[in-house]
Amino acid sequence: MQTIPPRDRVLTWVLPLLPAAVALLLLGLGILSIERIVGDELARRSSFRVEQTAQLYADQLSRLLSRRAAEIHLLGEMSRADVRADTWREQMQRLKSSAGSFVWIGATDLSGQVEVATDRLLEGTSIAERRVYVNGRQRPWFGSLHPPVALVEPLQRSGYPVPAQLADIAQPIHDAEGQPRGVIATHLDTRDFEQLREHVLGPLEARRFLTLALVDDAGRVLLGERPAVTDDGWLTLLSAPTDTPVALQDSEEEAHYLSRSAVQPTESALRIGWQVVASQPLHAALAPVRQLERSLIGWGGVTTLLLGLAGFAVSRRLARPYSESELRLREQGEVLSAVINSASDAVISVDATGRISLFNPAAARIFGHPAERMIGQPLDALLPAEQRAAHLGYLQRFAESQSTTRPMGVGRVGGLRADGEVLDLEASISQITVRGHKLLTAILRDVTERVRAERALAQYQLELSELTQRLLHQEKQTTRKLAQTLHDQLGQTLGAIRLSYDALCGLMPPDMPPKAREREYKLGELINTANAEVRQALVALRPPLLDEAGLPAALESEILARAAAAEPTRLRLEVAPSARELRWPADVEYAAFMVAREALANAMLHARATEVVVSVEGAPGYLHLRVADDGVGLDKDMAAGRPGHLGMVGMRERALAIGARVEVQGSPGAGTVISLTWEAAAASAVAQ
Repeated sequence: MQTIPPRDRVLTWVLPLLPAAVALLLLGLGILSIERIVGDELARRSSFRVEQTAQLYADQLSRLLSRRAAEIHLLGEMSRADVRADTWREQMQRLKSSAGSFVWIGATDLSGQVEVATDRLLEGTSIAERRVYVNGRQRPWFGSLHPPVALVEPLQRSGYPVPAQLADIAQPIHDAEGQPRGVIATHLDTRDFEQLREHVLGPLEARRFLTLALVDDAGRVLLGERPAVTDDGWLTLLSAPTDTPVALQDSEEEAHYLSRSAVQPTESALRIGWQVVASQPLHAALAPVRQLERSLIGWGGVTTLLLGLAGFAVSRRLARPYSESELRLREQGEVLSAVINSASDAVISVDATGRISLFNPAAARIFGHPAERMIGQPLDALLPAEQRAAHLGYLQRFAESQSTTRPMGVGRVGGLRADGEVLDLEASISQITVRGHKLLTAILRDVTERVRAERALAQYQLELSELTQRLLHQEKQTTRKLAQTLHDQLGQTLGAIRLSYDALCGLMPPDMPPKAREREYKLGELINTANAEVRQALVALRPPLLDEAGLPAALESEILARAAAAEPTRLRLEVAPSARELRWPADVEYAAFMVAREALANAMLHARATEVVVSVEGAPGYLHLRVADDGVGLDKDMAAGRPGHLGMVGMRERALAIGARVEVQGSPGAGTVISLTWEAAAASAVAQ
């Protein structure tokens, strides 16, 4: 029997099967690589997505509640101006019409009876027993979700829909003298919270079983649904640190990624007690990996079979193995493609002429253009019209530079959706050279909602500044009018009484009874006391010398008037030579004087200092006022003011009204320094 030489046996059997064996080996390595690399990356991204989704919903809820609380605070401040009820109601109605989340806004008196309300609902009705009034009298208060009670019938009678759930915001209001006047409150429709939740979750097809739940501090679910984890796992999540993803199992031992974020309005005294819980099953996050593995097994098996069969016919051609570098590049390409396609940020690549060569699914979602239609299109289609002319030049200059990556613009650029909406985007750009051609890649994150919220907050702060300025101007006019009335009417009347009294005393007989003489003396003393009290009231209402001689002279007069009462504390005024003859705008001098007066009063009352120094420096268009004491000082927590005292708040409001800034510095045992700085240029910028 003729035997087959070993060399021919290798060529006949082993070499033809080599491609199939290599394919099987590569299939196994590919599945392992997908499981280890892509699977781990998608799991990490699922954890990151859960954390970011919870933070985003908590942040947007916090901003929404801060905005509503600020709007109610602004309405409440109108109570200090003693406006008419119709004007107040009109402002409430305007706010309710501008924001759909307001169901009802109203203000009560001290007894809890509703004085003014939108659509006149519940006016004249007492809500003194309700939590919104009881808690709102003490401090800014937020009430968690509850079904409507008192508003059901009034809303139905007025033809308004009755919400299923309401949330409450209430805070105390004060009159022009700072005395409690009542409570201003509002009921918010929770549909805004639900719509915001759906917006954060995104389209159903992109969620991959991602869920969001709004939870109170006791762990009860208010909106959404509770994640499918065990009760012990739920308690573990609620006790875990916020903004930290955790992996928990459900009753079927399926893993879930969960993250919890607290809802806390910024720049607001509201205490909400809400939490946001985001959850995603791990199997849903890894679904692309499983699908890719199934496809790879199916197509890999078919390929292996074809390679094995074809190897017997064309052994030499099919026996050539793929180079190791080609396999590595292919695997890296698959991983890179999976990462880019699963990214939550837009990834767009263009050539040097601005033609799009890569447009990932996140870019399609953000810009509203199908990815397949954007390949080969100019980048101008994604830019606002005013930016298109110069953009190609920017790309070419970057391509010619030595930089490999940098932020675009100042880190934020504009974009244009398919429906015409202008987007705000955080962006960076990088460049690489592929086969001799420049490839520019931009990574874009949609921050439109965040920018809108920032702009809205800035607008609310500007409106609050304007309201403060009007209130302080009204205060100045009121005090000036009151001082004039005291001087021209009551002062003149007391002067006439004094003259009449002196004339009457000259007509009295010298042999008057002792009791009559005593009553005559007491009457004269009362007239003198009344005159002195009127003069003191005039000094308090209208600072002497301020209008006629200026700020330094008025401060000197104030210090001389307080010197005796301040003993043993020494009061001293230091005026820079350059500021002695200067005059500043009347509003600036008035605000600076009132800040100095309040600071002096605080130092005399609380500082227990041996010396208080008031210093004034200035130039045309610039003023720096400083009140320093060597007393007990204050903690950093007290720099914003003592609880229940409005001195610091009043000083900041006066400074805000003229575009100045007030700074408070001090530490326990090292004294306190309160300074006011005004610059004409900065004040003009604030006013604009």
